[in-house]
Amino acid sequence: MPDPHRRELLGLAARGVLAGLTGAVLGRPGSRAFAAAASRTHFRALVIGSGFGGSVAALRLGRAGVDTLVVERGREWPTLPARPAFGSSTRITDTMFWFRRATRWPGMLPVPVAPAPGVMELSEERDLDIACGAAVGGGSVVYTGVTLAPPRRFFERLYPPGLPYDEFAGRWYPTVRAMLRAGPMPRDVYDSAPFTHSRLWDRQLANARMTTRPVDSTFDWQVVRRELAHAVPPSATIGESDFGCGNGAKRDLTRTYLPAALATGHVQLRALHEVRSVGRRRDGTYSVVVRRLAEDGAVLGTTEYTCEMLFLAAGTLNTNRLLVAAREEGRLPDLPETVGTGFGDNGDQGNLRSQPLVPIGPVQGSPCASTAFFPTEFGLPLRVENWVLSGFASLPVTATFAMTVDTDHRGTFRYDPSSRRVVLADWTREKSAAAARAALAFSSRVLEANPGSLPVTVNNLHPFTGHPVGGCVIGRSTDLAGRVKGCPGLYVVDGSLLPGNAGGANPSLTIAALAERALSDIVAAGG
Repeated sequence: MPDPHRRELLGLAARGVLAGLTGAVLGRPGSRAFAAAASRTHFRALVIGSGFGGSVAALRLGRAGVDTLVVERGREWPTLPARPAFGSSTRITDTMFWFRRATRWPGMLPVPVAPAPGVMELSEERDLDIACGAAVGGGSVVYTGVTLAPPRRFFERLYPPGLPYDEFAGRWYPTVRAMLRAGPMPRDVYDSAPFTHSRLWDRQLANARMTTRPVDSTFDWQVVRRELAHAVPPSATIGESDFGCGNGAKRDLTRTYLPAALATGHVQLRALHEVRSVGRRRDGTYSVVVRRLAEDGAVLGTTEYTCEMLFLAAGTLNTNRLLVAAREEGRLPDLPETVGTGFGDNGDQGNLRSQPLVPIGPVQGSPCASTAFFPTEFGLPLRVENWVLSGFASLPVTATFAMTVDTDHRGTFRYDPSSRRVVLADWTREKSAAAARAALAFSSRVLEANPGSLPVTVNNLHPFTGHPVGGCVIGRSTDLAGRVKGCPGLYVVDGSLLPGNAGGANPSLTIAALAERALSDIVAAGG
């Protein structure tokens, strides 16, 4: 019988640049080398997840010559497809959500969909909806591209003294920015019709005597310009971002870290491999059991992989799920009791304003142009960003995405033995309330300074975060290089390391910078 692993990898090799590079690592399809490589189940290092932390780990391990496998539960999505690859708020598809039967998103009405391995997981935890990417490239496929470092004083308030801010500002943040090729929105794009809302947002804040500044983004401005010239199908300029940009307008990790990792010749990537459990075997190697999926979600089979070095980069939600379950079920009994604690929502909030007499145009572009930070004015230190909520992209509204530096409100992931599931057990609406009050106070001041403006109520009954962080906090559950305490060869290199908050910024840049620093130490020390 044909090897199902080989059949899956042949299908992967038919799609996209990443698949082509993976095929190059494995050898020529149909060759003995390809068949042998495709059936391998033991690797020196195994990385779970291909988001910011996982992609950094893959590249640095590959360049160090370490035999590495990256497993990713989501699909590899094609770049520049002949037809739209992703759904959106105005074009609902089954591939928007990770195995849901109905849509659930801020500002989006619930619509029935068929369960499928879609690009976004929306987990309904207690009093908090948690969103996270489910694709090759992880959260970089579905985020809004903002690439921003936290202010020094709040970084130093949150992170251990052994992580000096000057080191991050001088080395790790620039390394990540260069790899991601992040830069601010060019003036000609900012002045174009789809970004009228961005100029209005800046003007509204200026009227309230608030200073905004351009923010670095990983959107590919050349592709955005081609959209403006009607040379490619529109995506970024019509408000698409939350569920991916199908025309290559977003320079996600499939165009930066991941191709570089695969090009080393030491890294393999296997998509549609959903990790179901992790543990340690008697011989000291780590076990990773995956469920292999077809693109329609059908289960193709189960495989156990083994490795000496296991890197958890499945994203905050799923890294905590895997580790807490492994500890409580006895597969990793030596995990620290602190694993699963210190979770936070990064103070995420959103609000909308309408200035009905000021025309914005029929659609709004999704890349963020501007940001402002208020350390003391609104109760909690507050970061605000020019934003588009996809369901409102054709309405005369300006949107703000807000994050607070909240050092007090944290949650815990716990194992429920009756369901054998790990859940966010102790989050309450009150833990989101201080951030909500800060964002509302900001919006009220902007409304007062702009006569004719009105608040817009978003029909979203559930507190929401797209920036879940914490649970395996650096310096508490791990050392300062992500080594899990008491578990040699086990590492965490994703948003779980952050201490429940990024310190007044979107987390992606800090996640990648922490991973860069960790891998530098791990590679230099040989583990």
